[in-house]
Amino acid sequence: MHIKDSDIVKKVISENATKNEAKNVIDWFSASIEGQQFLSDMIDRDAYLMEADPHTGLSFTPMQSNLLFARIEKKINNNRMRRLSFRVAAVLFPFLLMIGFGWYLNSRTSLFEGTTYAELYIPKGEDGRVIFQDGTEVFLNADTRIRYPERFGLLKREVWIDGEAYFNVASNNRRPFVVHTQNTAVKVTGTSFNINSYRDSDKIRVVLDKGKVAFETEQSSYAMLPGQQIEYDKITGKITLQNLMHPSNLSLWKNNVIFFYDTPLAEVMKVLERKFNVKFNVQDQDVLSYSYTITTKQSSIDSVMRELQKIAPVKFHLMDNQVHVSK
Repeated sequence: MHIKDSDIVKKVISENATKNEAKNVIDWFSASIEGQQFLSDMIDRDAYLMEADPHTGLSFTPMQSNLLFARIEKKINNNRMRRLSFRVAAVLFPFLLMIGFGWYLNSRTSLFEGTTYAELYIPKGEDGRVIFQDGTEVFLNADTRIRYPERFGLLKREVWIDGEAYFNVASNNRRPFVVHTQNTAVKVTGTSFNINSYRDSDKIRVVLDKGKVAFETEQSSYAMLPGQQIEYDKITGKITLQNLMHPSNLSLWKNNVIFFYDTPLAEVMKVLERKFNVKFNVQDQDVLSYSYTITTKQSSIDSVMRELQKIAPVKFHLMDNQVHVSK
C-alpha cells in the first residue's frame, strides 16, 4: 500500500471499508515503516485540526478511535514479537541444531559418554570369531585376548590384542582402525592382515594380505604393502620387513589348518600347546635343533604328532595331557 491509497485509509476510519481493506490497512500500519509514518502524520494532523476546530472529527468517536488504535497497537506489538522471535531463532537455531546433532552422534557413538570396554578371551584348545558394529570381522586364535569398546569412537576405531588374530577391517578412510599390542600399533582404514603378538613371545609379526597398513612403534612408523611381513623384536627393537611368496599361509589357522615352514621345534610346541591345550615336556634338549615344514588339517594332537614323527627323528608320547618329547 502506498500513500496514493489514502482513500482506503479514510474508508477504514469512517467504517465504510470491507474487512479485507481494513485488514490490509492495519497490516500496513503495523508491518511497514511507510505505514507507521503515515499513521503518525495522520494523528498529528488530526490533533492539530481538533485543536483548531473542536467540531472536527466528531464522526470518529472516541470509542472507535480507541478500538482502532488498540487493534493497530496489538498488531504492531505482534509483528515486533515476531521479528524478535526470528532474531532469537537465528541465534538459537544453530545452537539447537548442534545440540540435536550432538545427541544423534551420542546415540550412535557415545561421543559424550564415558567409553565402556568389553573383553573376550579365547582359551587354549579353542578359537573364536567377532564381528564389530562397523562390519569388521576378527578371527581369534587360541589363548588370545581382545579388548574393545562397546561402541567405536567418532574419529577412530581401536582394539587391543594379546595373542593372534586375523582382521578383515571394514573400509572407512575417515575412521582409521587401530590395533594396539604391547607398545606397538597397526593402523589401517580397510584391509586384511594377520597379527601374531603373544605376550610370552619375543616377536610381533604382522602379515598383510591386502590393503595398506602402518606398523607403528613408539619411535617410528613403517608402511606395509600386500604380501609383506613385518617382524618386530621386542627385546632389541629391531624391525625386519620382508616379502612373502605365500602370505596367506600365515593365517591358515583360521581355517583350522596347521602350517609350519622351517619352524624350530620350540615354536612348534608353543603353537600346539595353545591349539590343543596340552603341555610339552622335553626330556632331551637335543631335539630342539630340529625344524619342521608341514601343512595339515589334523584335528587331534595324536594325529599331528604322528605327522611330526615322519619328518624328524623325534618321539612324542601323550600321557595325562602331557606330551613327552625325546629321541
